[in-house]
Amino acid sequence: MTLAVRSRASVTNSAACANSGRSAMTRMLMDEALERIEAARVQGETAQTRELLQSAVVILGSLRTGLDLGRGGVIAASLDDLYDYMCRRLGADGIASLDEVSHLLEALRTAWPFMPAEVRTPLGSEQRDRNWRVA
Repeated sequence: MTLAVRSRASVTNSAACANSGRSAMTRMLMDEALERIEAARVQGETAQTRELLQSAVVILGSLRTGLDLGRGGVIAASLDDLYDYMCRRLGADGIASLDEVSHLLEALRTAWPFMPAEVRTPLGSEQRDRNWRVA
């Protein structure tokens, strides 16, 4: 599956996921980032690898933007730092950072259902959900 086809599938999945809740959408985005990191690992050092890593960075940036630092407190602040760290590692170190970032993201994805509700459903999620829906 090409990156363009995967991106369209991701938008379709995002629209479906928006209707099932923010927590499910977050996990879906984490899955997408992990898939792209794994695809980059398989590709090796190529132009396609850089494209896959950049798309993973964009997804991590979206996850970071979705945090409500005011309501989420220290946990949201720590997640913000972790997303920032993963983005920097993928951007600067590329292929050398794949194992570390995928392990961090997988651990976070596994722990996500156990996060406090303030972290999983930021900012009056009804308003946010309306903003995330794809027409």
